[in-house]
Formats: sequence, structure tokens, C-alpha cells
Amino acid sequence: MKEPHHHKVVGQSMILVSASLVGIALLHLAIGGNVLFGDDIQRSKTAEYENCKEIDFATEECRKFDERLEIDYGSDIFSGFRGPETSPSLESEP
Repeated sequence: MKEPHHHKVVGQSMILVSASLVGIALLHLAIGGNVLFGDDIQRSKTAEYENCKEIDFATEECRKFDERLEIDYGSDIFSGFRGPETSPSLESEP
């Protein structure tokens, strides 16, 4: 026992690990019976998107999808992008 303060750090680490395991156990109890929990969420969101697409994003609830799909090609992100029609690989012949 050269440095007894390491025991305190080890004890705190054990408490932290046990607390994280308790969190995982509670999460398992909450959604453990439904093994396709994430899949159900994804399917409902996909169905919602498809319904909005059928009505051309006309309702206010559907605007969130339409706004996410809008791309501003004039922004700085796309300033270095040159389309495939002007790509250097297409300009030079092998």
C-alpha cells in the first residue's frame, strides 16, 4: 500500500460503472420487450414522409421535410464542387 488514495479513485470508478449498468438495466426494462423499438420508430417516420410526399408537403407538419430537402447550391459548401459534366476526369481521354 504505497499510495492509499488510489483506493478512493478505484471505488469511485466502481460506483460509476455500476451506475451505468443500472442505467442500461432501466433502459432494457423500458424497451426490452420490444426488440424492434428503433425499427418501429423508423417505419413510422418513413410512413409519415411518404404521406407528406403524396400531398407535395402541403401541410404545416410536412414543411419540416421540405425544408430539410432544400439545398442552397450557392452556399460556400458547394463553392468547390464542379458537376460531373465539368469533371477533369471526363475532360481528359485515356
